[in-house]
Amino acid sequence: MKYIFTILLSSIGLLASAQVEKTLHQTFELSDENTQVELDIFDEFEVEEWSSNNIMIVTSATLESGAQHVLDFYVREGRYSVEKSGEKETLILTSKDKVRKGMKYKDSIIYEIVKMKLYIPENYELQGKNRLVKKEEETASKDQ
Repeated sequence: MKYIFTILLSSIGLLASAQVEKTLHQTFELSDENTQVELDIFDEFEVEEWSSNNIMIVTSATLESGAQHVLDFYVREGRYSVEKSGEKETLILTSKDKVRKGMKYKDSIIYEIVKMKLYIPENYELQGKNRLVKKEEETASKDQ
């Protein structure tokens, strides 16, 4: 009986310290006039090309030892959001929350893991760490 009680308490402890995760998708339309995109994004990110005219940002936020309602609150507050601004030629994508203070819930620290992936149109390329530039189109006149 003692062993069953110990296993039950251990299981409750594991469930209480479970991780919660949320995946967010944001899409930004690029016009034909946009030749570059400045990225002022808080987190490190991966870049992958895809056959679309839009930029899609997929953000995966995981809270270790967190509660779902805490993660939901931070999502509602825009902690992981990216906003669009800029001129006709240059589009600027900026993280809404650039200061990520630590999280505490019920006297325990919640560890946060954020992964971002940018899907960019095939006719753009990453230059440096923070700029997307439209590739020059190959035309028949250049080859001649």
